[in-house]
Amino acid sequence: MTHRPTPQQYKRRRIAAACIAALLVVVAISIGVTAQRTTGWSTADLEKQLVAAEPESNTKSNEAVPRMPEDEKPDIAPVARTSHGQGTILDAPAPGHSARIWVTTGGERRAAYVQVPKAAADGEPTPLVMAFHGYEETPTSMAEYSGLGAAWGKDGGDGAIVVYPEGKGKAWEGAPYSKTSNGQDLQFVRDLLDRLSATYSVDATRIYAAGMSNGGGLGLKLACEMPHQFSAIASVAGAYYPGTWKGCATRQSDPAQPDSVRFVKAPTTPFLEIHGRKDETIEYRGGTRHGSPYLAAMRVASLYAGRSGCFGAPRVVTVTSKVNRVEWPSCANNSEVMHISIADAAHTWPGEMKGSSGAGEVRRGEGGESNRTNDTITATNEVLAFFERHRSLTM
Repeated sequence: MTHRPTPQQYKRRRIAAACIAALLVVVAISIGVTAQRTTGWSTADLEKQLVAAEPESNTKSNEAVPRMPEDEKPDIAPVARTSHGQGTILDAPAPGHSARIWVTTGGERRAAYVQVPKAAADGEPTPLVMAFHGYEETPTSMAEYSGLGAAWGKDGGDGAIVVYPEGKGKAWEGAPYSKTSNGQDLQFVRDLLDRLSATYSVDATRIYAAGMSNGGGLGLKLACEMPHQFSAIASVAGAYYPGTWKGCATRQSDPAQPDSVRFVKAPTTPFLEIHGRKDETIEYRGGTRHGSPYLAAMRVASLYAGRSGCFGAPRVVTVTSKVNRVEWPSCANNSEVMHISIADAAHTWPGEMKGSSGAGEVRRGEGGESNRTNDTITATNEVLAFFERHRSLTM
């Protein structure tokens, strides 16, 4: 004889079924989130979203990075960075002056161009920006086209120490044409930071790095291998060869197969990526140059967002008809990952109108680019606006 379930049994079964269904949904979401954190969103998926991006509101047309009101900026007291026992730099420029300096690192002398604001004379901890030039460029050429030193204090601020290190052979490690072996340039950066901290009062909560092209690739390498040293890092028209991202990647990541590249979740620093969609030198969607593959710009930002533990789908915002911003939400430890795409920009530092940024790499190309300047946005302003959003106690 078959017994029909009692109402109480029906109720228990429905509750059990609902619990199982909810558990399956949670598992599915967890798998999806884990996949996102490990693999990053695909460039194809993100480019589809660019078409249907939501419009920006309450912003100026030439501002891609949201400006943060003074009362919302991180409230962290300045802290003088330790020099880790390093000595001062001989013939270093005094506050209000600029000069070429030399430091010994790895048994050889390396150079950098340093701009020191007048405000550094009061002895209070001062922000520091390291700016890395592109392939076959020089520190002074980047200082001229970026204007980072003058731009920092133009709104009434006290300014920042801006350091333009010089790459060996006018190149940085991580690229196929690099003249340094893996780790040499990173040690140069460490030693330079320590010597500068012994010479000036450097604010440990506001140490930043920015790079153009090959220098942007070094920026990614720093974000992968030395994130604790910087409060934020920005890359403009970055060249992301395998040597720049291997420190972030899984062992299974194959440079010859970009879709196989995965970043491991780990401590990170806020990261801004700016790239022109008409870049024919370091193409927006990735490619091969100097016999080596390089990753797509938005793919790099997406992978780094995954490494940063950002949770959920990226938000795509139309800033103007030519500029889109992609931002990843809820990153771990209050980090932030942002990508700015510029529809009509080529291989350039947007906003500089002489065509000098990236010129060395373009000359080595197979015909170069027709339009070397772009004023849709000003990269210098966007980079500094991003830096102003972030402070952290570095080491």
